Amino acid sequence: MNLRPWLILSRGSNLPTVWSSVLVGWLAATYWDGVSSSLALDPRMVDYGRPASAPILFWPLAWLLLAVSAIYVGGMILNDYFDAAWDRQHRPSRPIPSGAVSRQAAGVVGFGLLFAGAAGAIIVRFLRMAAVPEVAAGQQGDDLGLFAVIVLALVACVLVYDRWHKGVVWAPVVMGLCRALLPILGAALAGESILATLAGPAELYLLAAATLWAHTFGLTWVARHEATDGNPPGWTAWALFVVPLPLAMYAGFSRAGSGFFAWPALALFAAWIWVSNRRHPLPAGVPGRVSDRLAASPFLDYLILGRPFLWSTILLGAPAAVIFHPTHVANLVPFGTLALLGPLACFGLTLLFRRWIPQT
Repeated sequence: MNLRPWLILSRGSNLPTVWSSVLVGWLAATYWDGVSSSLALDPRMVDYGRPASAPILFWPLAWLLLAVSAIYVGGMILNDYFDAAWDRQHRPSRPIPSGAVSRQAAGVVGFGLLFAGAAGAIIVRFLRMAAVPEVAAGQQGDDLGLFAVIVLALVACVLVYDRWHKGVVWAPVVMGLCRALLPILGAALAGESILATLAGPAELYLLAAATLWAHTFGLTWVARHEATDGNPPGWTAWALFVVPLPLAMYAGFSRAGSGFFAWPALALFAAWIWVSNRRHPLPAGVPGRVSDRLAASPFLDYLILGRPFLWSTILLGAPAAVIFHPTHVANLVPFGTLALLGPLACFGLTLLFRRWIPQT
């Protein structure tokens, strides 16, 4: 079996950007939930004279990332499944019209991965709640139902975009929602109560979702011109520099200066987009610009981590925790490492993967 056509259908090089958006939602929610439940996180708010009440559960995050990966890959395959007739006329080299993958096989695999990923995500949330026996059974049922609604909303957006995105002006709106729901999904997994978790810094999650939605909306509008050799509207170039400003302002002016990392992250994002525009002049540069904008998503994810005290977890860590309280270390070290390096690693993996797997 030749895997190359399937890799092209999957757009798997974009998967690390999906992981990054889910990861930062989970990190932010875990932090705020940890502050309220005495998990050892912010050194300025934790009494290191006492052990942490419980370790952070990292395994649900890993399984959620796998489930969301299945949803993403399934959705990308179904994109070509529904576009088969259009591709036959305009892009005959694509795997389905070229005969490298049958349309029937693409449909079976695409729908299978999409719904298996959705079911897997809901199961992960159920197991996550079952690992916290002190949570009331009624609350578990309510939270599982709300989590299922978020997952099914993501699946619905994927299907609506795949089926009807050609020739409709609202398609970028739906694609933006697919990206905007990712940090919300990550945050919903982290807390014992989804409503309480999302209501923590509710403005953070709203700004994060709006920022990722607007960024994806803009790059999707550019991508619509990939097969037409036309110039995207001028606003798609300058708007990208404006989109992250509200979230950066919120993160950068947070209390005690804890959001200082928002400004370097914003600078990296702006520099990457500026260089991309220079490297890929229009109209021939549309594919390159779309690929670079997709790869830039983890820089925006860093802005989500600027508002909580995630950076102080690394910079102000209490040495006594290393010696006296293993539970503190079990929380601080992997949590802080994910916060500091997670999105950056996802950005690097995207650049690495796209050497072999086209992003668009």
